[in-house]
Amino acid sequence: MGVSRRTLALQTGAIAAAVALAAAGCSSSKSSSGGSSNSGTGSGSGTSIADRNSVNAATVKQGGKITWTIEKTVQDWNPLTSLGNTFDYAQTTNGIYPDVFVPQPDYSLVLNTDLIAGDPVVTNASGSTPQSIVYHIQPSAKWSDGTPITADDFIYLWQAQNGTNPNVDVASTTGYSDVASVTGSDNGKTVTVTFKANQPFSDYKSLFSSILPSHVAKQHGDVAASFTWLDANAPTVSGGPFEIAPGGVSADKSLIKTVKNPQYYGKPANLDEVDFRAITDSSQEPTALANNEVDGIYPQPELDLVNRVKSISGVDYHLNQGLQWEHIDLNLRNTAFGGPANADQSAPAKMALRQAMFTAFDRQGLVDRTVKQFDSAAAVLNNRMVVPGQPGYQDNVSAMYPANGDLAKAKQILTTAGYKGVGSALVDPSGKAVPAFSMRYTVGNAIRQTTCNLFAQAMKELGITVNVSSTDALGKTLAQTDAQHQWDIIDFAWVDTPFPNSANQPIYTTTTQGNPMSNYGYYSNADVDKWLADATVNPDQTAREKDLNEADAQVTKDAYTLPLYQKPTMIAYRNTLGNVRDNPTQIGPTYNIAQWGLKS
Repeated sequence: MGVSRRTLALQTGAIAAAVALAAAGCSSSKSSSGGSSNSGTGSGSGTSIADRNSVNAATVKQGGKITWTIEKTVQDWNPLTSLGNTFDYAQTTNGIYPDVFVPQPDYSLVLNTDLIAGDPVVTNASGSTPQSIVYHIQPSAKWSDGTPITADDFIYLWQAQNGTNPNVDVASTTGYSDVASVTGSDNGKTVTVTFKANQPFSDYKSLFSSILPSHVAKQHGDVAASFTWLDANAPTVSGGPFEIAPGGVSADKSLIKTVKNPQYYGKPANLDEVDFRAITDSSQEPTALANNEVDGIYPQPELDLVNRVKSISGVDYHLNQGLQWEHIDLNLRNTAFGGPANADQSAPAKMALRQAMFTAFDRQGLVDRTVKQFDSAAAVLNNRMVVPGQPGYQDNVSAMYPANGDLAKAKQILTTAGYKGVGSALVDPSGKAVPAFSMRYTVGNAIRQTTCNLFAQAMKELGITVNVSSTDALGKTLAQTDAQHQWDIIDFAWVDTPFPNSANQPIYTTTTQGNPMSNYGYYSNADVDKWLADATVNPDQTAREKDLNEADAQVTKDAYTLPLYQKPTMIAYRNTLGNVRDNPTQIGPTYNIAQWGLKS
């Protein structure tokens, strides 16, 4: 998200399915390479994608404590729920809940050999015989309370995410819904995953991330109840190199103290303690860094913030273009845009309203006024499924929604559809006034606030009122959990994963009214459902790319979400820290938190 970075974009714990919301936004999956990088510092140099994994590599000392910045107070602890699928939340749990495969800064995937002994054995990946995967868990792998990590933990993740229980609040079921069974043998240290007949899964490496402690879950009810409990409560045990210190969560959840897990079965962490401090106003992050209140920040960059970071001595910083992308979404449950019945979304007048709104918006002007001022590579994005540089990228948007906007065309769309009062006070073809819409953005994000204000100004030219306001909880707002967290239009970012074939599915697939997974605006199109489902199983890469682009073109026509630009990422840290680096995928910089340390 959040982004709802899944993560700002939002981040789902499952790499593939999960789309991450960034604190400033939210996330989806993408694969391969692409993007550009600038680096500067107090020292620093440009970094190519190929070199991203080795930035700031250093020999470090044992011991020490640092404070890292997140941009949201942690409200949810289960990164696999629709609420917890948030980038900043996941930064605190990456060192606690282990993954089988870990995304690297260059978008490659590395097996977590602390957890898994040897490469998983995959059979029948493209045949009619059911596909299977066998994992061998390290004999020494255990939770911090001494309970072994076993097949039971894998089974629990599958049961929660396979889509059979509508009461489970899950961010995604992609991949898990194709699995017929998960079984254990060898005292639970061997896990066998068997897929349904004729349903191989192309992105199997995305499965089993953010592995949760099933033995703790079972103390708190059935799968649905325990999954919710794990979301509402800070982790009590750890399967990673860090754990939350006793009493380590402040009352307002703005400070999370994590300490080295003394029971960790892999290579121990270098640092004794990593504290996570929430600074929800990004403009205050450079000040905190300059005053030595924090040792590193990962803000949503904007011009003044970048310039302030450049002026801080003893700090290295890097700007990259990665797998985050900014977008505007419409809530299609709003009757003006669609309605409770999915068929209402295709009503010609309602579709015309949505198309006109997106047509009128000057995306290029937005980019020029914001991100391009500090990132010369910034450009309008014209695809939702992949970003430039990834296989299959093509422009599926600008033919309908010109980068510079087209106000005259937008007005004509409305007039042709039978709207009156175009440009003054819009009235729909039935004679009903088009209502004012609420547009939300994450509090403290200046660029997102600018985006919303520019969008509102453009809509005023059509005779539409858009009321802009911030939200203190992106995940809750996207899920519309209460009266304070509602939206008609929203601006956030998806933080992509290296798995475009599967990660896009939960964002755009028709879902039940009660559980949107990551399809927070309840978009529905049967053809898109079909194309995205095929992309997860089709063994042919060219066919999968065609599926994604067919789906993307249809989402463009249906005017559900408007891609804006590929978001620059920014990391800044004290130059005494080693092995800290940007990871512009959904997992973020704490992907290698055990390797962080103070330089020797």
